[in-house]
Amino acid sequence: MPQPISQRRRGILADRRAAGAAVLVTGAGGGIGQAVAHRLRQDGWQVIATDRSDASLENLRRHGDPMLRCVAMDVSDRSSIDLMADSLRKDAAGIAGLANVAGGLPDVKPFLDMTDAEQRRIWDVNYFGAQQCIQAFAPLMIDAGAGSIVNVTSINELRSLPLHAYAPSKVALGALTQLTAGEFGPKGVRVNAVAPGFTLTPIFRDKLDSGKRSASAIEAHTAMGRLVEVEEIASVISFLMSDDSSAVTGASIPVDAGWLATSHWMNFRELGQR
Repeated sequence: MPQPISQRRRGILADRRAAGAAVLVTGAGGGIGQAVAHRLRQDGWQVIATDRSDASLENLRRHGDPMLRCVAMDVSDRSSIDLMADSLRKDAAGIAGLANVAGGLPDVKPFLDMTDAEQRRIWDVNYFGAQQCIQAFAPLMIDAGAGSIVNVTSINELRSLPLHAYAPSKVALGALTQLTAGEFGPKGVRVNAVAPGFTLTPIFRDKLDSGKRSASAIEAHTAMGRLVEVEEIASVISFLMSDDSSAVTGASIPVDAGWLATSHWMNFRELGQR
């Protein structure tokens, strides 16, 4: 029985990058998405940076690598995704990677006060947006015999926080990561997740400035005593988009400065104040 392509040749992603294959990044207008697009360009990938509108990509256009391809694509609209997939089918170099970064983060509110519309708005981007992108773009990687998909979930995937639509959507995306990793592995495509902790995106900085979050309280409960920079999320995605992670699939990697490891340590007073 022949070995799967993914096990026969470990350097195949590097070959596809050298041949001009692209990585598609959703949510590239946001803080993490911009950092991912910049890092993958530095790595030598052709990058297709997408967000829901041209306006949301304007800052990336002004300050990004001139070789970045910035294209409006709404992940909550299947027809928008299919148009992009049709375009990529005509590209001889094709696509070798997908970074599902797009996500919606609602304000904290009681579960009983959330409307169906609010729930669906978050799920349409955080879960169904990623699911639809995987369905549209994974076949192009499978046809080429190699690819890497990275879903951006959250520490909410692994620990309860009071974000009642956001957290379940990220848990579901983590499950989808494992399911698709199992199905696509024999076809040469790896699927992993990155779970950011409290990260200094523009949205999170606004919450700190408004007093809705406390930097000192969060830092006190992390092993490393600090928050996470967007570039640190991008570095892990870069690793998962490379042959350095050739045996990694179905994994969810927290990038949280150790918040998951130590956030409950304050309950053990004999350890002293953190």
